[in-house]
Amino acid sequence: MASQPDIYAHWRDSALTPVFFSVDARCSFIILLCLVRPSWYTFGMVVVSLGFLSILNYYHVSLIAAVRIIRNFVTGSTKIIIRRK
Repeated sequence: MASQPDIYAHWRDSALTPVFFSVDARCSFIILLCLVRPSWYTFGMVVVSLGFLSILNYYHVSLIAAVRIIRNFVTGSTKIIIRRK
């Protein structure tokens, strides 16, 4: 007797990084831009963004978390307090 497929299995995959033919799908707009207006500049943007997103995917860091880490690195640990009168 064959087991029934789990109809709720798609919910487990909802938090995974979207992938299109082993390429990060978040980069699809830049790849489309490179295909529509090919130049060395757009090709370089595709290579840099694919490399950056591949590194984030390798270390299991989301894009939002990476932006927060970069922001904290740039601004430092001290915060400016602005007091209103």
